[in-house]
Amino acid sequence: MDDLLCLTNLSFRYGSDHSFILDEVNLSIGAGECHCINGPTGSGKSTLLNVIMGTLFRPYEGEILASEGLAIGLVMQDPHAQFIRQSVGAEVAFALENLAVPSELMLDKVQCALRRVGLFVSLDTSIETLSLGQKYRLMIAAQLVFNPNILLLDEPWAQLDDLGVSELISVLQGLKSTGVSIILVEHNPDVFSDLVDQFWLLDKGKLKSGCSKQDSIQFAYSPACQVGKSYLEIEPLSYQFANHEPLFVCSEHLQLFSGEIVALVGDNGTGKSSLLKSLAGMQPQSSALPLSVLGRKPKLGIYGSEIGLLFQRPCRQLFEMTVLEELQFSLKRFDLPLENADQVLQEMDLKHLSSHSPHTLSYGQQHLVALASISAYRPKVLLLDDPFAGLDQLYTCRVWQQLIALSKRGTAILLTSHRRLPHTPVSRYWNLKNGELLAERPVMDAAHVG
Repeated sequence: MDDLLCLTNLSFRYGSDHSFILDEVNLSIGAGECHCINGPTGSGKSTLLNVIMGTLFRPYEGEILASEGLAIGLVMQDPHAQFIRQSVGAEVAFALENLAVPSELMLDKVQCALRRVGLFVSLDTSIETLSLGQKYRLMIAAQLVFNPNILLLDEPWAQLDDLGVSELISVLQGLKSTGVSIILVEHNPDVFSDLVDQFWLLDKGKLKSGCSKQDSIQFAYSPACQVGKSYLEIEPLSYQFANHEPLFVCSEHLQLFSGEIVALVGDNGTGKSSLLKSLAGMQPQSSALPLSVLGRKPKLGIYGSEIGLLFQRPCRQLFEMTVLEELQFSLKRFDLPLENADQVLQEMDLKHLSSHSPHTLSYGQQHLVALASISAYRPKVLLLDDPFAGLDQLYTCRVWQQLIALSKRGTAILLTSHRRLPHTPVSRYWNLKNGELLAERPVMDAAHVG
């Protein structure tokens, strides 16, 4: 066959009583081609990649034909699900060990793969010390090291900062020039337009040429500016862990007020997630820092329903059997009205998932459910770590509507992002750059979500 990979009438569903999430999909991949698959949150894009990789146990219908000796690499939305080893060097070398590459040749191959993705850390660096974006780069390196014929990437834009995206595009252009094929699953396809040969839209099980062109959804909203009490305070500090260099310093006295939405913006590895965990009392190594939340020094378990934290990895805070039970769990724990769960599901357009297991949902859907479960008990302080990852435009707007509703009730919201969020209801920005945390002046004009 001339194509490296050919899918013919491929259909797949997760159970005999489920509808087909992939319905007679046809796709041919030639050498050196880049294909980008776009589609709504939960439409089956990640499922398609996993069917191609053969990592789903349920059988599919139709036919998948692969050229002889085809090697495929996959980088999933959540790189944690793929890690095998403890250190950076061992992780990248794992595939080489399985291919029986002589040990004396491994070092150069591992270092070259890491350089190609712009990850310049020691080979014995613990993976747990890396940021999520750095872990994503590491997983790309772990695939590139064995020279795959096809590289599958699931939502890279959401996990990487702008520099990381630029470096990735450069890497992928180099791969294309050597005949490597690329399949991207991406909610922001325009970012990769110079790289992509063919755009596809996956919706309601069907794959067709083109990409999603949704009408802009807009609403006017005036961001709050220091309304109400100060709920969160950061005194001048040097943020560091024991026996490590400082991640960043802050020379200002920062405050987050009731009703505000503040965005903490910084590149991968600058300390955004670490700071949020410290504010929630989840970083014991940083207990001596001059932080105050709701007038108290952060400590795990002291806030009850007054504080909510959304993890970067939503699967780490989902544990009930159904979505509805997930939302009701904290409501029962804090003796709050159970009807809050139904109300939030309705507001976020998630009612159709009420009886689904949260563990079988897509990465983006898990983000939505985790946020909904926190939103249902209406905390005074809401800390959100990259809340829009894996979401299409429609659900991004649903999330903003929910955050605005909470802020109008007085919730103080601090969210992290790799990049600025123009035309959104952000009151102010805190920037983490070049090892320094700085606050910007308040945003005074009305915002539009589009």
